Amino acid sequence: MMILLDKNRIERTLKRMAYQILEETKGHPITLVGLNIRGYAVALRLKKHLVAIQESDVPLFQVKAESDTSVQFSKNLNENNVLVLVDDVIFSGGTMFNTIRKIPDLSVFNKILLTVLVDRGHRKYPLLAGVVGVHAPTKLNEHVELTLENNEPKDLVLIQNNK
Repeated sequence: MMILLDKNRIERTLKRMAYQILEETKGHPITLVGLNIRGYAVALRLKKHLVAIQESDVPLFQVKAESDTSVQFSKNLNENNVLVLVDDVIFSGGTMFNTIRKIPDLSVFNKILLTVLVDRGHRKYPLLAGVVGVHAPTKLNEHVELTLENNEPKDLVLIQNNK
């Protein structure tokens, strides 16, 4: 096991990502959606930075990719809102793809921005993350995992499976 990012580096990376999100969204209202437990933990930290930078609240939702329920947003969204989907690690893109399929009316958003702390490469689905904390090309027998402590990112580790 090798630590790719410690807690301090993760925090600096998330702050930089928050600025990148604001550049990409060009002043439009942001709606954050964190995927599963770890993506939601990353989205919570991004929200903290976004609120501090722009001094206005950012709605945040959590989606469990494996559930069958569709994502329901508050009705005050309009074509100006930018949907920012947040996950910890993107690999094949399957989790992100399944989440996107659960959003009933994608056309209500001005833009959809995929945001990940780590992009491992090896995409199976035609998805490209617009904001990436770090690119960590891995071998197929390697795994990247974000560990949490009190529901906050602790460190990012590379695990090699010897199978």
